[in-house]
Amino acid sequence: MPVKPTATHFLSLKIRHLVLLQVLIFCALISASQTNISGIVNSYYKVIEVIPAKACVRLNTVAGLAHLQKTLLIQMKGASVVTTNTSSFGDTTSLNNAGNYEIAIICAINGDSVFMYHNFLNSYTVADKVQLVKFAEYYSANVIDTVKASPWNNTSGTGGVIAISVSQDLTLNAPIYADSSGFRGGGYVLSNGTCSNFAAATGYFYNASFTGPQNGAYKGESVYDFPIAQSGGRGAPANGGGGGNNHNNGGAGGANLSAAGIGGGNSSSAGCMTELHGLAGKALSSWSGKKMFFGGGGGAGHSNGTVTVSKGGGQGGGVILIQADNLIGNGYKISANGGKGGNAASDGASGGGAGGSIILDANTYSGSVTIQAIGGKGGDENDLGTTQRCYGAGGGGSGGAIYFTGSIPAVPVLFTGGTAGIEFGGDPACHAKVLPTNGSGGNAISSYIVRQATDSAAYCLSIDALAVRLIYFKIAAGEPGIQLQWRVANPGEIEEFIVEKIIGGDWQPIYTLKADDVNQYYRYTDEHPNTATNLYRIKIIEKNSSLSYSPVRQLNWSQKNDRFTLYPNPASHQVIITGDFSSLPTISLFDASGKLEWNKKIVSNSDNISVDLSSLPAGVYIMQIGNEIKKLIVRK
Repeated sequence: MPVKPTATHFLSLKIRHLVLLQVLIFCALISASQTNISGIVNSYYKVIEVIPAKACVRLNTVAGLAHLQKTLLIQMKGASVVTTNTSSFGDTTSLNNAGNYEIAIICAINGDSVFMYHNFLNSYTVADKVQLVKFAEYYSANVIDTVKASPWNNTSGTGGVIAISVSQDLTLNAPIYADSSGFRGGGYVLSNGTCSNFAAATGYFYNASFTGPQNGAYKGESVYDFPIAQSGGRGAPANGGGGGNNHNNGGAGGANLSAAGIGGGNSSSAGCMTELHGLAGKALSSWSGKKMFFGGGGGAGHSNGTVTVSKGGGQGGGVILIQADNLIGNGYKISANGGKGGNAASDGASGGGAGGSIILDANTYSGSVTIQAIGGKGGDENDLGTTQRCYGAGGGGSGGAIYFTGSIPAVPVLFTGGTAGIEFGGDPACHAKVLPTNGSGGNAISSYIVRQATDSAAYCLSIDALAVRLIYFKIAAGEPGIQLQWRVANPGEIEEFIVEKIIGGDWQPIYTLKADDVNQYYRYTDEHPNTATNLYRIKIIEKNSSLSYSPVRQLNWSQKNDRFTLYPNPASHQVIITGDFSSLPTISLFDASGKLEWNKKIVSNSDNISVDLSSLPAGVYIMQIGNEIKKLIVRK
């Protein structure tokens, strides 16, 4: 017999539905302040001159850059290596400025010159591929489709980097992907069939563009920008993998901060039999974290067969730098993996690319995120059962480097080396196989300090003194909306102000105000604020056509009449709630999915209450106090 619902039962259901509705409203408010992002979110600029005395870089274009923009300055190449045609070829003698990087904030732009607020930490050599990457900056961001790097382009000297800065939450509903975005693998070329066992191609470098025959397959790209005369052959150019030599030897893997695997060798017992496998990409030094690198490209296998399934070496992984308060993974990946080396059929297979470099500067990690900088697998070699002909598979790329500004979080962090390719289908009459090797595992580093200068650049201070001085910019809730007020020191130099607001994820102009030559004080009221977070900035256009931006200000319209506040927030072991508790409300805590963690009745008349959080794991929570809801971040 069914149990008849009681009044208490209906009341309980009503309360549960009310809480669920409030949780949904809370989630809607949070998501309303997020920017949906996908695809390539960064812009890349070629640096054509560095002027350290003025903390200045000259660029091929300054389109899209602005005052206060955060940028990443990084040099991709420039290492010096041994260049003799011996087994020492490619040994690094000096990294020079290769791998130098730092975050820099734009102070001013004049023509093609960009001035920074702080003196440079490093030296840079523009001939060795220096680029400026514009950070993708957000208050809160939601990855709705794969965020990726523009692939590295050695001709333009740009690409291969993802740089994201988020003030609050970076939520993954798709991956962040810099796989195979770094140094290119050695290209596949079909050689003619000429070879010799008596005058074999034993050199460590050749011009790989010569194919009659190609004595050495293309090497993988590296921090050493080798000339065309050294482009092929078994010698490894710094962290790039060596190519297989004539005849049909396998290419080696690329490297990062650890060594790669060698290529497999020719083990034929008839015909062309010289074993001259590609040599492994060499480990680089990070100089105690002061340098950051792409993964090295894998070397190509030597090929001359009619069964053209061969492909070149795997690309190295790119560079990722993410700064966020909270990283919410939702089971997705952040990866800078090396690419797989190309397979071959009765030819030499190619080496895998090395894992790239990832820097994560986040305060909390939740929702399970996998972080990868895995080396690429070496290519497999199918000997096709050809009588007495057996050739080399590809070597594995090394694992990459993953840096955390705090402790290594309790999430999957993978930096394994790529496995060596497999040789199969060989004739038993061949000699013993000369097998490739796996790439070495990479590195995970905790307590890392991101490179960013703090000493002010004197030149910036001098030019900034001549620019528009924004004395203050503040906002407040009022009637009938949000009131914006700002003051400038030299209004006579200003043409107009444009009030901008985040609408639909982008900055949109909502009001234009002409400047007065003598009036320092200005105001505007937004009578149609969002129900959730409102973000504003002022674009200042000067009479000389220069422009700059104010700092961003935010206000949550739904919380303008809050009765309660939480501090600290984020919190670790306890949070203090301040407010009017005269009505003795109940405190409820929910996780981010809306699951009730606990319910407590306030039994104190004090105007602040301490709540113990020590039993809670790190993450994002929702605290309900009476009829109000608050976002609470717990860190450990």
